[in-house]
Amino acid sequence: MKKPNWVIIAVLGIIVAGVGIWIGVFKFEREKPTIQIIPDSRYLGQKITVKVEDRKSGVAEVRVEAIQKGKTVTLLTERFPKGTPNVEKTLALLPLPQGLKDGETQMKFLARDHSWNKGNPVSLERNVVLDTHPPQITVFGPLHYINKGGTGLVTYQTSEETPVSGVQIGDLFFPGYSQGKNQYLAYFASSHTADKRVSVSAVAKDHAGNRTKTGFRLILKSKAFKKDKIQITEGFLKNVIPYFTERDPSLQGTPLENFLAVNRKQREKDHREIKNICQQMDTQPLWSGPFLRLPNSKPMASFAEDRTYWYDGKEIDRQVHLGVDLASIAQSPVPAANSGRVAFAGPLGIYGNTVMIDHGCGLFSMYSHLSRIETEVKKEVKKGEILGRTGTTGLAGGDHLHFSMLVNGVFVNPIEWWDEHWIKDNIEKKMKF
Repeated sequence: MKKPNWVIIAVLGIIVAGVGIWIGVFKFEREKPTIQIIPDSRYLGQKITVKVEDRKSGVAEVRVEAIQKGKTVTLLTERFPKGTPNVEKTLALLPLPQGLKDGETQMKFLARDHSWNKGNPVSLERNVVLDTHPPQITVFGPLHYINKGGTGLVTYQTSEETPVSGVQIGDLFFPGYSQGKNQYLAYFASSHTADKRVSVSAVAKDHAGNRTKTGFRLILKSKAFKKDKIQITEGFLKNVIPYFTERDPSLQGTPLENFLAVNRKQREKDHREIKNICQQMDTQPLWSGPFLRLPNSKPMASFAEDRTYWYDGKEIDRQVHLGVDLASIAQSPVPAANSGRVAFAGPLGIYGNTVMIDHGCGLFSMYSHLSRIETEVKKEVKKGEILGRTGTTGLAGGDHLHFSMLVNGVFVNPIEWWDEHWIKDNIEKKMKF
């Protein structure tokens, strides 16, 4: 009688043990599926997405239920074949399934995998407010006027609290700011290049993500802007360009090449920074009355002035001047045009030493080319308080103040804000709900 081959027996034992371990690990695995719901929020709108994943034995079943006042409504129940690693289902809640209405709701999300131990179950519960209807918007005032390159103001009321609302004019969105229960105001701006046919509407989105928009009548009034031809001389390049080459080592070209780089790329960079500064603002108006103009000053350049730059008899560049240049005695004191909070104080590219004041609700004033700054960021300033002195810093050919007004980062015509009658008719009257 032959003796048993212990090697073969040992190998078979190992194989059997390995199969048993494999079955235990992969077939009787106890890792539960994962559930993700989008949006995972207190408020639930017109749809919800459920994502279930199980990379081991696969998703076997997904079930979604909504419970209101003890009554359960099944929104989804579906089984899936073996080898289904993930499932994504979007459930439409408008129209509302029979048996449900807007209001407090308990949501249950259940899933099970294909594990041999009768499937590993998992469940999530969320108490939500079901809200499938968009808010309603009432815009106050039957007709609104705005100058090309100017500022407008709209006040409106919504039927419910809306965390996001404002005015959409063309591609630009201007947020609204709460002035009381479901009442808002929104400054908005018309670009100096705006077309009369530009679309305009008040828009709102509630906590559940429901959106609505309401058009209102806006008359865009035409306005002609000046043109100017600027001669770039060797003296100008010699006096101005070192200011930039000392601060930017990447400027390695000729004085003219460096000027073009500053006038184009640096200008674009500065405008991006200005827009970013304007994203952080107070949510209440901080100003009152007409804005001050630099005392005893003469206008040297106007808003939206189309400038062509010439050198050695040739046109070399073209830019738009987005402010008003005011000249007085050299190093004249510069007063705050109105009350507010200092949002920026420091060097700002082509604008040199600059101060920006937040006047609330997205409205800003800007003071540039200062020889020195006499205020600081976050300081609350009053109308007429001195911010600094006029100068020649940045891309300035002589001592002056570059003054700008902005609405949510969009440059607007400052002349309107110096006009007491314009402010009363177009701003202050509309701010009274």
